[in-house]
Amino acid sequence: MAALSNNPPSDGGKWLLAVDTSAPGGGVALLSPASGDIHMKILPEKVRTSRILLPEIENLMTEARVPKESILAVAAAIGPGSFTGLRIGLSTLKGLSMGWGCPLYGVSSFDALAETALSGWLAEGREAPGWILTCRDARHDEVFSALFKPEDQNEKMSVLRIEEDRVGPFGEIPLPGMGDILIVLGKNDRPADIPESANRAGVIYWDLSAAPQGVARLAWREMSEGRTAAPPGLEPIYGRRPRAETMWE
Repeated sequence: MAALSNNPPSDGGKWLLAVDTSAPGGGVALLSPASGDIHMKILPEKVRTSRILLPEIENLMTEARVPKESILAVAAAIGPGSFTGLRIGLSTLKGLSMGWGCPLYGVSSFDALAETALSGWLAEGREAPGWILTCRDARHDEVFSALFKPEDQNEKMSVLRIEEDRVGPFGEIPLPGMGDILIVLGKNDRPADIPESANRAGVIYWDLSAAPQGVARLAWREMSEGRTAAPPGLEPIYGRRPRAETMWE
């Protein structure tokens, strides 16, 4: 096996490959750190990820004219999210990392969602919301969630994680009482309306279930800051134990 390097090359022709299979209809993205260009494909929801992930990676690289020799690193969303999807995405990129001799990075699905939602929100010329709440269906009338706060870092807006991932009924999420809340979740996962607070300006929804472009950007940030690549034994963040285990007990 080729040795993995943690040092990003300065060659402007290099690309970072990222996948997010933490939700139905995930995606694949290629990021050029030198130019900021991104090529992306969204995966169809009704086709098994295990059948289409590698072909879609190959198709994207072919369309973008990016040979495997130009891949400087690969990155995967590691959860929380679909147990099966997370395993497929991470296992696939572990194999590519070994085969191509490039480092592997794991990125929180919610960090990627929050970063992508904020970028899209600001790109529409809007002011940053007071808070960003990422949510994902956890089944059994529960959701995974995490709270973030937009902040200005060196004249560039980014998201600051306020709490660790949690799981439970949507109605039990402790929402901030002040400021607009941008709730990021898939269009089919929107819960019942949230009661308005007298001190809260409003609740806004942003339909987004997967963010491969956010995975790519955050992985490149880790690389550029000199952070160590993921170990070979990197595991997904499932957010909860499988239902089969808890029922067996």
